[in-house]
Amino acid sequence: MIMSEQRGGFWKKLAVVGPAAIMVSSSMGPGTIASCMLGGSSEGYRLLWIVAASGFMGAAVCLLGGWVYAVTNKTPVEIIEETVSNWVGYPLFVICGLAVYYVIIAEGNLLAHVTLLMIPAAGSINDTVIAPLVILGIAIIFIFGFKRVVMLCSMFTGLMAVMFLVNLFFVDISWGDLLNGFIPSAPTSKYGFLALAGILGGAAAGTNLVGYSYIVKNRGWDRPGFFPDMKRDQIFFYGILFGLFSAGAFISGAAVLYGRYIVRGATEAAIALEPMVGTASLWFFLIGLFTAVFTTIGAFATMVCYFFADLFGLPPDLNDSRFKIMLFISIMLAVIGPFVGGLPAMQFVSLAMVGLLLAGIFFMGIYLYAANSRKIMGEHTNGWIFNVILGIIYLINLVFGLMAVVKVVSLFV
Repeated sequence: MIMSEQRGGFWKKLAVVGPAAIMVSSSMGPGTIASCMLGGSSEGYRLLWIVAASGFMGAAVCLLGGWVYAVTNKTPVEIIEETVSNWVGYPLFVICGLAVYYVIIAEGNLLAHVTLLMIPAAGSINDTVIAPLVILGIAIIFIFGFKRVVMLCSMFTGLMAVMFLVNLFFVDISWGDLLNGFIPSAPTSKYGFLALAGILGGAAAGTNLVGYSYIVKNRGWDRPGFFPDMKRDQIFFYGILFGLFSAGAFISGAAVLYGRYIVRGATEAAIALEPMVGTASLWFFLIGLFTAVFTTIGAFATMVCYFFADLFGLPPDLNDSRFKIMLFISIMLAVIGPFVGGLPAMQFVSLAMVGLLLAGIFFMGIYLYAANSRKIMGEHTNGWIFNVILGIIYLINLVFGLMAVVKVVSLFV
């Protein structure tokens, strides 16, 4: 059994928890909120099983990336170089990067809408002044260095989980239907499939393992002995906080909106909820949504900068000055959002998320191969239990990802 190199009591072990907060911040965003609300409002409690499992699925996927890095000390670009042709891997990195940049711009637009809901008196100056200032604040905060970014994301992910959990006290839950929702079943509508793809794309996409491998590298977890620390890190942030966040959004949609209104966006959900649950609930929802947009812009930008820094031969390190410049520019692209009408177009954001899910299937396949290759991993290849878990997650992503492509395409015709 692998033993942790971080020894000591409970509090010393807890002190290592944190790096996963950056990864989870990119997942605990308005895309996941919209997907969970869409799933609840269109399917009732039917998809609660996948919402409950999604956080632990995401943890397992991320751990695959962290484990391969800890053993090999090779970045995703180096793993792809060793396993497949660069002509296959590099275009996928570029496509994923462009998709992420589109989402960042869309998030900037969404930030303007959220702040307008929170500060209605701002009126016409909101889009052109307040949102860009908030985005500038995000950019400044996220270039403070790795430790401070981890601390910020840790606090914000905790806040989001609390906001969406507290919001459940304002809704009337059907406990019988809720318990039935833990029985696995497939969606019954195209919106249900779209929601399912969004939930999986946010939590358990293979692209997340790529991001976490860079975070592990940045943290200095470069030996197999750090794997228990990674597990604690992932269980706390993905398994617990992300699970509470997602379940809170999903149950709100199922309890309040099912059979009444199908939500297709995060701000739309806030507007639809107020007449049914009251102003207090709306504020809890808006604070959680604002926090989600705030951290998602920074976390998504951090992930895409890790990718491109590695591709261009720069250190994928939040403490590196060149990386900070790239990150600042990437975050500031969100300023475009408030000035572009029609964003975020739900169809295109959904298409981007499904694209990331499908690209993640490729990355996860590569990492599953690498993790079981003695040539790459030596004596530290995956155990059969971990392989079974990852194999099930891979099949779920593959089946529902392909189904979601058909359903998303149908939104354009």
